[in-house]
Amino acid sequence: MSEGFEFDVFLAHNSVDKPHVREISNKLRERGLKPWLDEEQIPPGMSFQDEIQKAIPLIKSAAIIIGTQGLGKWQIMELRSLITKFVNLKIPVIPVLLPGVNNIPGDLLFLQELNWVKFEQIDDATAFYRLEWGITQVKPELHPKTVQLTAEEWFNLGYNKGESGDNQGAIADFNQAIKIKSDLAEAYYNRGLAKSNLGDYQGAISDYNQAIEIKPDYAAAYNNRGLTKYNLGDNQGAITDYTQAIEIKPDDADAYYNRGLAKYNLGDKQGAIADYNQAIKIKPDYATAYNNRGNAKYNLGDKQGAIADYNQAIKIKPDYTLAYICCGLAKSNLGDNQGAITDYNQAIKIKPDYADAYICRGNAKKNLGDNQGAIADYNQAAQLYSQQNNMEWYLKALEKIKKLEQ
Repeated sequence: MSEGFEFDVFLAHNSVDKPHVREISNKLRERGLKPWLDEEQIPPGMSFQDEIQKAIPLIKSAAIIIGTQGLGKWQIMELRSLITKFVNLKIPVIPVLLPGVNNIPGDLLFLQELNWVKFEQIDDATAFYRLEWGITQVKPELHPKTVQLTAEEWFNLGYNKGESGDNQGAIADFNQAIKIKSDLAEAYYNRGLAKSNLGDYQGAISDYNQAIEIKPDYAAAYNNRGLTKYNLGDNQGAITDYTQAIEIKPDDADAYYNRGLAKYNLGDKQGAIADYNQAIKIKPDYATAYNNRGNAKYNLGDKQGAIADYNQAIKIKPDYTLAYICCGLAKSNLGDNQGAITDYNQAIKIKPDYADAYICRGNAKKNLGDNQGAIADYNQAAQLYSQQNNMEWYLKALEKIKKLEQ
């Protein structure tokens, strides 16, 4: 526990989630942390609110634990002022989602700006690792050469390495965790992620298979196995996995989005739009879903509908350069080359080395009869393509220049 604090973490929760909260509290104690739990700290007959206010100066961090029934009424009423006090005292606030909760509830949207911890199950090793990190503000360090580690500790060590980009080191540690505990589904899953990051897609699929065999309702494993199949060009296999992930977690916006990508690749543009619609319904600020729905509409001939989606993507994510390019292409296709140039200008302003944007702007200028302006953009694109070792498009840019100079 940190010097100057009597408690490491305040556990705010709905009383209906008390059994889960007790388990979390006990696990934190096993990790050498001291949680503040109301039933242990508030004597009978005392006011909850008064005692909580007394506790605030004594705690190092606060965990806002959210179960399937949300927070209690008093918590919703008091949470904003409580968090304000935490922030003023520079106390970290950690939203914690219990099993079955996939997103911050609508009445607690002010918590969305905080990095949360998600428990897939109550003994989720990854979640406890992240929660300890949030409480202490220091990544837990393990020393396998001097300490005999448990499977969970090997897992945490591998997770830490994976987060830092050391995929080979992560795989080695997950191997150790699996050696000790062969039914640790999370270790297979995360080893699969590391293998996928290294381009070993078949090895990743093998690990996701094992994770799913151990834990048949492992939605994330189905989703990531689908992504891996997608990367291998197996769009139909990917769709099957995404569909299974959705059956397990019907509010998984990413699974719908990913399935939309695979359907699009197979030529099922309407099916892709249906999945993007669902992803957006679940996650209204899903900028990439709007952009890709726009692409599907564009390819179905609905250019105006596509432009509307691109604009919405940009509204959500103002620095979304690809959306500006897509919007510009749609406008140009409708004959609005000046409007297209405005979009390309914005993309270049955000990303000055965006060679494709110069090519597109050059095309629009050429359509307007501004050949000199087009040549200037093609020259800039060629220079950038050369710097980026994209020789195919470097030569295409030169060819465009040559045609205009004839």
